[in-house]
Amino acid sequence: SSSSSSSGFLTSTSSEATMKLRLGTLEDGTRSVLVSVKQGNEEQWVSLVEAGLRSGVSESKIDGEVRDVMAFLALTRDARQRWLDVATQHVPTTRGAQMPFEPVSFRDAALFVKHSKQSAAGFAKTVAPREGHALQLFFSQLVGKTIRLPTLAGPSRKPAFYVGNPFTFVPDGATAAWPSHSKWLDYELEVALVLGHHVTSHDETIDTIILEHGAFVLINDFSARDTQADELATVNFGFVKSKSFCTAMATDLVTADELWSPGDGGRLFSEGLRCTVTVNGQPWSEGSTSETKCCSLREYVAFAALDEGLRPGELLGLGTVPNCCGLEIDRWLAPRDTIVLDCDVLGTLTNTVGDFPAERGLDFKLYGAQNPSRLASATRLLLMALVVPPLSFALLVGGALAALVWPGPTTSPGLARFAASLEDDDKKKAA
Repeated sequence: SSSSSSSGFLTSTSSEATMKLRLGTLEDGTRSVLVSVKQGNEEQWVSLVEAGLRSGVSESKIDGEVRDVMAFLALTRDARQRWLDVATQHVPTTRGAQMPFEPVSFRDAALFVKHSKQSAAGFAKTVAPREGHALQLFFSQLVGKTIRLPTLAGPSRKPAFYVGNPFTFVPDGATAAWPSHSKWLDYELEVALVLGHHVTSHDETIDTIILEHGAFVLINDFSARDTQADELATVNFGFVKSKSFCTAMATDLVTADELWSPGDGGRLFSEGLRCTVTVNGQPWSEGSTSETKCCSLREYVAFAALDEGLRPGELLGLGTVPNCCGLEIDRWLAPRDTIVLDCDVLGTLTNTVGDFPAERGLDFKLYGAQNPSRLASATRLLLMALVVPPLSFALLVGGALAALVWPGPTTSPGLARFAASLEDDDKKKAA
């Protein structure tokens, strides 16, 4: 078993150390990657900078590899293991909670099928009727997303994600500000992936990159559900303000090889990590990461990197763990609530909800609208009730016929013009 010598050095072996990381501030104000080392049943956090200096590692190597989490993840697993072998000195007390890294960018997906279904039902039952979006959401979401004529019926299997704001992340222990444009504030417990290595478009080594250079972290994707409902129903341009105001990130990172293997094996998806949410000490939510996904982790990373690539430090949210958001269970945050997310292995994330803003922001339902009278709105809807059914019937019959006889997509005008120019060049060469 592990013990601590009189010199303060740990005597635990590297096999007892788990690759669980933090970013710490040392007594001299500089930063260091911290690694978790078990001493008996107690978890000790060791500064790799301090351990390296005491072991005679050069300062240039220390500065290049263990003062930044992304630089550490860029190392091979063997190189990281060698650092664990020198992690034998207790880290001095760190000052304050901080995130393990600052995201370069943030994409957040909805990989878990059950969450997508339950959140759609939540919008239909609670937010949409009370905020005046039931009719729009029915046509745009329930109908529009399940009928993709002419050849397909059913939801898309592409990993849906939005591009969020990397500059509004807050650490564990921080206050999550209440957005001025919202009354319905929600939480979302998610696991996110960060990579310490570049991924190119059409990369054939994604599995290896995730395994060698990936790490998982717990996040809370705070969401303004009334604003989101309006954006889904009327903007049709993705999430604009409903997701960009605040996301919280936990303190601990766990390297991907501890939880995942190619083919979505490993504890993360096969066995599943148990996740819970408590608000003001009361249990609200419980779920597991073993729930069915719309695609594999590799497919998600490949789609995110398609024609763009991914740089080290870009954060990829995997989506809300089913049952772990208020929209699915019809429970809503209030100002000054204390919310605690807990996930096996990944640790906890605690935040306090800020006060309701004294000055309200824009009401997006009214912004830019002509604000017709109630009578005018009712008259318009009655006219639509007469026109839309026969028009919808005609369109659906046309869609059924197209599904049988449609020849397929045509070449776009730009590509057609390019092909014609190539053909002309060939003719000139032949002449």
